[in-house]
Amino acid sequence: MDIPPVKQGTRAHVDLLPQVGMDGGQLWLVLIKERYYIQPDGRLARIGGAETVKTDQSWNPDEPETSTWSLPSDVCLRKVSTDVIIAGSAMAPGRRLVRELDVMFRIGTIERILRVTGTRVWFRGAGGMALTPPEPFEEVSLRWEYAWGGVDDSDPAQRLEEPRNPAGRGVARDPSTLLHKLGPQIEDPRDPITGPRGRYAPMGVSVVGRGWMPRRQYTGTVDERWMKERMPLPPADFDDRFNQAAPPEQITREPMRGGERVQLLNLNADGALQFELPRIHFFVGARVGAGMTEFRSMLDTVVIQPNDRQLDLTWRATVPMPRPASRLEFVQVHEKEML
Repeated sequence: MDIPPVKQGTRAHVDLLPQVGMDGGQLWLVLIKERYYIQPDGRLARIGGAETVKTDQSWNPDEPETSTWSLPSDVCLRKVSTDVIIAGSAMAPGRRLVRELDVMFRIGTIERILRVTGTRVWFRGAGGMALTPPEPFEEVSLRWEYAWGGVDDSDPAQRLEEPRNPAGRGVARDPSTLLHKLGPQIEDPRDPITGPRGRYAPMGVSVVGRGWMPRRQYTGTVDERWMKERMPLPPADFDDRFNQAAPPEQITREPMRGGERVQLLNLNADGALQFELPRIHFFVGARVGAGMTEFRSMLDTVVIQPNDRQLDLTWRATVPMPRPASRLEFVQVHEKEML
């Protein structure tokens, strides 16, 4: 399939990908991405280099089957609102050694606070299994593997799982099996992990697995009827909320528009970062015959990599493919005036 020409009035990265809609109709997915460097004074510098991410990116590319994900795939038709993803590490100012550290980020109405500790190990105390005092650390990656969660398959008939984070640590049918194993290092400071029998919330700020809760409840009904009548199309009751890759606490109520204030604490060697999302918008239009039709683009993914002082923004629009497809003469993308 020939990709229609794109007339760009922007230096942002623009990509067109063929997709199939819920009704089987052909669509062009228009992805617009821009990358910024967060300067020490809080100003943003456009540096380019953003690219379309075709699949979820693992923290450890050499072991993708055992690693959780740092960056989400860009490939989906639509999101309900804006995902905010933090792909970074906890570190004290100046990278000094600490045993425990609270990290915080705030963007718009979203605020998250996580407590991060050095390595802890389960031991048998007077009251049962407990965690050793944390070892000093310079940096701890904010990966789901280090948070509360996990899977216990010791009894296949009664599999025990933390569905919000099957990759984590701490879940065990028999707590004694945790003896001398690594314990969670990321927790809610309002509900610290004191033993293996508690019901703790997994604390993470990066990409939520596609088979984890809450995403998997939005996949729709995958059954024999679906295989006979719709496959490979998504189930008829597929919900676009499945495409939201951020933790539920990091999905905005309304799509972001730019200008939102961002504050980060203990996610960078400088200690604190503050900036505003750029007030940038895009016109997306398609020329079919003599007419130009505009299609709404939405800022639906914000990825912050504080270690590298990097901010990636993704806007998305969909353009129906006419019949024949050659009637679509070109797609136009240009920046609108700042608000």
